[in-house]
Amino acid sequence: MPVMEQTKDGALAKFTSLVYLYTGLGVAFWLLSAFALAKNQAFSMPILMWGAQHRLLATVLAIAIPIGLLYLCQSLAQRSYFLTFVCYIAFLASFSITGMPIFFAYSAKSIVQATSMTAIAFIVMAGYGYFTRTNLMTWSKTLMIGLIAVIVVSILNLILFKSSLAMLIINAITMILFLGFIAFDSQNLKQIYQQNQGANLGAIALIASINLVLDFINLLLSLLSIFGNNDN
Repeated sequence: MPVMEQTKDGALAKFTSLVYLYTGLGVAFWLLSAFALAKNQAFSMPILMWGAQHRLLATVLAIAIPIGLLYLCQSLAQRSYFLTFVCYIAFLASFSITGMPIFFAYSAKSIVQATSMTAIAFIVMAGYGYFTRTNLMTWSKTLMIGLIAVIVVSILNLILFKSSLAMLIINAITMILFLGFIAFDSQNLKQIYQQNQGANLGAIALIASINLVLDFINLLLSLLSIFGNNDN
C-alpha cells in the first residue's frame, strides 16, 4: 500500500510539474507574442485604433475568441496531444492581442518590475493553494461571482462612466480576485489529475495550465494598471 501511494504521489507530482512548466512557457509565449505584435506597428496600430473606436465590440471579441479556442482545446484533449498543442498556441496567440497595448502604455522597466512582482505573488499563492489542507474548492462560487461582477462593472465603466477612480478600484479588486484564483486553480490540479487518470495527461496538463496562465496575465495587467508608468 505505501508503494502504491508513493507511485500515485509521484505521478501527481509529475503531472503538476508539467502543468507549471506549461504555465511558465505559456506566459513567456504570450509576452513575446504581444511584444512582437507591438513592434510591428503596421499591424498593431490599425488594431489599436479600431479598438479605440469600437471599444465594446473589441472587448467582446477579445473575450469571445479566446473562450471559443479554449473550448476547442478542451474537446481535443481526449483525442490528440498534437492538435491540443496547436490549439493551445492559437489560443495564446489570439490572447496576446490583449497584451499588445502594454508595450505602448508602459515603460520596459515597469513591465519587468510588474512581471517580477506577479511571478513572486504567483509562486506564493500557488504554493499556498497546492499545499494547504484548507479546502479551497469552497471558494469557487465566490470567485466566479466576483469575476462576473468585475467584467460587468468594467464594461459599464468603459461605456458609461469612464471614471479613472472606478478603474483603479476595479483593478485593485481584480488583483485580489486573481490571487485567489491562483490558489484555487493550483489546488484544483489534484482534482483534475484524479478525474483524468489513464487519459492523455500531456494534453490534460496543457488544458490545466490555461487557467493558471490567465490568472498570471490578469494579475500582471492589474498590477501594471495600478503601479505602471511610462517613464523610460
